[in-house]
Amino acid sequence: MKLHQLIYILPLLTACASAAPAELPVIDIDLPEADLDNTKILDSVLSQSAKDPTFKSNFPGLLDALNRVKKEDIGADDLARAYLKAVSGRGAFKKAFAELDDVQREQVQEFLDGQSPQAVVTKRGFSIPPSPAAKHHFKRMVEGPSLFSRRWLNAKRETTPVIYEDKAKTKPMQAFVATEFENWGLTIRNTPAITFVPTTVHGVENLIKWAKANNKRVRAAGYRHTWTDMYSADGEIFVSMLDLKTATAVPDASSILPSKQHPDNEFKVIELAEEDVSGSGGKKRLARIGAAVTNEEFRRWSVAGDHWTLPLNVVMVEITLGGSNVPICHGGGFRHKTLSDLVRKIEYVDANGKAQSVSDPKLLKAAAGSMGLLGIVTHVTFELDKMTYAIMKPEKIDTYLAIPPPRGYVVPLSLYKLVTPSKLQAAREKFYNDARNAYYSEWFWFPYQKRCLVNVWDNTPTKSSKVKTYPSPPDVFSQWIQGWLGGVINDDPLFRALPGLWQATFLGTLAMLALPPQLPGIGDEIHTYLIDALHFRRGVQNMRVRDIELQIPIPLDKAGDPMWEIVQRAWWDAISLTYADKRAPMRIAVEMRIMSGSDIVLAPQRGNWGTASIEVLTTMPAADEGIWDQYAQKVVDKWTSYKDANGKLLNVRPHWAKEWDTYTIHGQNWRQYAKNVSFKDAIPEFKRLLAEIGEEQGWTLEDLQKRFSVGLLDEVIFD
Repeated sequence: MKLHQLIYILPLLTACASAAPAELPVIDIDLPEADLDNTKILDSVLSQSAKDPTFKSNFPGLLDALNRVKKEDIGADDLARAYLKAVSGRGAFKKAFAELDDVQREQVQEFLDGQSPQAVVTKRGFSIPPSPAAKHHFKRMVEGPSLFSRRWLNAKRETTPVIYEDKAKTKPMQAFVATEFENWGLTIRNTPAITFVPTTVHGVENLIKWAKANNKRVRAAGYRHTWTDMYSADGEIFVSMLDLKTATAVPDASSILPSKQHPDNEFKVIELAEEDVSGSGGKKRLARIGAAVTNEEFRRWSVAGDHWTLPLNVVMVEITLGGSNVPICHGGGFRHKTLSDLVRKIEYVDANGKAQSVSDPKLLKAAAGSMGLLGIVTHVTFELDKMTYAIMKPEKIDTYLAIPPPRGYVVPLSLYKLVTPSKLQAAREKFYNDARNAYYSEWFWFPYQKRCLVNVWDNTPTKSSKVKTYPSPPDVFSQWIQGWLGGVINDDPLFRALPGLWQATFLGTLAMLALPPQLPGIGDEIHTYLIDALHFRRGVQNMRVRDIELQIPIPLDKAGDPMWEIVQRAWWDAISLTYADKRAPMRIAVEMRIMSGSDIVLAPQRGNWGTASIEVLTTMPAADEGIWDQYAQKVVDKWTSYKDANGKLLNVRPHWAKEWDTYTIHGQNWRQYAKNVSFKDAIPEFKRLLAEIGEEQGWTLEDLQKRFSVGLLDEVIFD
């Protein structure tokens, strides 16, 4: 075995030894389908745990908390506290706790000791820290996996090429040799030859020139929230738009501009145009945003200014704006297309190492969604909307009525509800209206819950006295610690040893308690800044998950009416498949957003009248048990089987950044299907537009493939 291989294997062996599965008694989970709801599953947990004298010692305090759940006598904070206390004596908790900084450890301990989130944040405030995964990735990038490896890597770095970031050649770019890469979802691992962390456009120009001279491919990423293989490869060049210092910097309360906190980083800028977009009536303004600006930084800027906002974005705040834009998929609300449709200019460094830009609307249809093939994107100019204010009315509705099943659909017994035909039809009409007319429409179902969350809301241009930041600082702390808890139990051997049905129920129960409204049937309106409503959950980045998401067209029938029954069927098919396997392969959620189509050539929503963006998510333990891929393939088979009014298969396409290319579609390799069926006409158009840009700017498609492609894109786009 070679030395550098041993360096990486030793820490893994140690981790595996410390994470050996614990011994637990055999647990009977053979419940009848009619009993597969959270209440009856908790009954089973309590009944069987009473027979196991070790359960109380393995999970101290948990049974008392679960009894309170049954009595509806516990809130989300108390349940999260009970979950954390139940695992706090073991290695996964201790390791995660030790990785927090001093203030965060004090705050977590205060919470465990019974203090409320309000009391915790009142003492010293609370800023969302980087997720444990992000800290791990960037620390590993800088330091290596161990002290021994760090010394070896530092020695190797003496031979690293010096890439200067300034014309005076006084500022060498950070570079790290043979740093093992892994993405946030742990689906991709490789070892690029060198990882570079640029902070200037000039530095990226020099880097690409060096890569060209050395025949190296270059790919960039931020927080690594793409599950599919869009990253660099073994022996190639990886550009990280963030490093440990940048990713872990606490926001400066005295400044809302990220450039003030990172004055030497050209990719941390938000520059607002001085004039409104012509013809917009003062309702739109352009903003030039650095590719390394995070959603959280932009959210803070937007709320503080109270003038301009992105009209749509992903929920997660721990992601860069460059990363949000790359997969051409993010949107929400029927009146909206994708984030990439809001791009008015792309600035990038091309295959020759020259800074370029594209602003022609026709060419932006390719450049705004090129998946990294155009070059290293440095800045994106978005068209912002004048700030409006969301009036959120979250509801927890019986799952059977939130999105009623299509006529004749047989739902899982535990979710069936006997209602009058008129009430069922009224529920259908409400769903159709919410999906078609609301500013934003999203639905969540957590495994084995009898109710689901309906997050449907509208906005108003008028700022009332009710408008406040949301979530509040105490709520942000609660959300953060709930996500942190998820990360801890992901790695806890005893929690992993529990039946998947129990794991899913524990997580789903906490999720439903944590989401507003906190009490059944009670939910005041939440008046907040539109950007806050888009980012209404602030802790989801703390728990690694697996995720597959497809974009299902909503076609029109022969009378010109939307075929909503396809959306209803997709929703219920995912739920029904969850009930079909008592191992609980889906342990997080079924989520669905309704949105419009897209004008971006490679967007999976392009050409759609409307789109159901629907996904299923699970935990890392479920994936490690080998049951996730089987379930995900069955979901894919269902979601890709729907037909339009003429009996033609719908052109269902994947969210480019989620899991998809390891599965099959209609029995075919999905990469080949994407190339030859799903994007058959789009790919030639995309390449033609790129070639047109290159003809003006001095490069060819061959140059792009040599410098910026990766195996997946070779196969789908070029080969």
